[in-house]
Amino acid sequence: MGLIKADSIIFLIGAGCSMDAEIKTSRQMMDEIETLIKTNDEWIPFRNLYYYVKSAILYADGIQGMFDNNINIERLVGVLRDLNKKERNPIYPFIGSWNEKLIELAGDEFSNIGKFDALLSKKIIDFVTLHNNTIARVSYYKKFYEFQQSIQAAIRVFSLNYDQCLEKARPNNYELECGFGEDSKWSSERFNNTSNINAGIYLYKLHGSIDWIRDTATGVLTRYDAPQENAELIFGTDAKLQSVDPFLFNVYELRNYSLLCKLIIVIGYSFGDSHINGLLGQALKASDCKLLVVDTREDYIDAILEKLMLDDSHRNQVNHSKSTAKQFLETELTKERIESLIPDDDAIFQ
Repeated sequence: MGLIKADSIIFLIGAGCSMDAEIKTSRQMMDEIETLIKTNDEWIPFRNLYYYVKSAILYADGIQGMFDNNINIERLVGVLRDLNKKERNPIYPFIGSWNEKLIELAGDEFSNIGKFDALLSKKIIDFVTLHNNTIARVSYYKKFYEFQQSIQAAIRVFSLNYDQCLEKARPNNYELECGFGEDSKWSSERFNNTSNINAGIYLYKLHGSIDWIRDTATGVLTRYDAPQENAELIFGTDAKLQSVDPFLFNVYELRNYSLLCKLIIVIGYSFGDSHINGLLGQALKASDCKLLVVDTREDYIDAILEKLMLDDSHRNQVNHSKSTAKQFLETELTKERIESLIPDDDAIFQ
């Protein structure tokens, strides 16, 4: 058992971490979209386009022998955005012609795709916005702050979520560093300038946030007090191709700290992103770093090893807590429990 010091542990949280805050999962979002497509006057005009795109995604998966995939809402938006690039899509020169049915449904200059994308993006922001009972819904997120205070060392949380659960759970007079200064502008320096910033938790939002807006002329990213209709979010392949900050910086930081740390705590992430999986697998191969995965599934370790492309020699590095995020945070995220997972060579002798 080792003692915890700065950067010996990091957290990676996914959509499952927000389920207990009544934030819909991607599957629940898709179910509601399916209902809107059939019954809502604003959505019905895009029904046939949705069915076409969904069928095409499933067809592509079937060619690869994947017949049990569920389409998540991020993938749907990602495909729409790839289509909307039209001639700007890197693979366009290799395409003989667009499918006739797609041209029919997409409308002039693919205008229907852009409109459907905008409607979906607006709905996603609504899905992940805490509209009411905010304090009660995010109360279990306070355990991140209590844990940090118990170990008396800063922690870094990498989030794949767009929501504001961790921010809204912040106790009064607690320093949560999200990368934005007093002018509400983003700067990477805030994550490294520890001499002037005494944060307890450093939060990296890998796919954007519903309260971020980017100035299209200057590229400057600003954080607002409330969710924004045109929030800076990335979906699908965009997440892997973004070469602008904070996305590029945040991925680099995840890579850096995953290689430095002794324990990665993964909460509510389904291992559906091959890029993130590659970083996690690399970290476990590079050292004796351990992985603690919080997920309600049974016998999950074999699936984790497969997703991370690790052989059985890494099995002792992977731990599984069969619990919800709320259960884990409220009962298992303790100094003693986490210290028991850190290798002895990480101990500090005072």
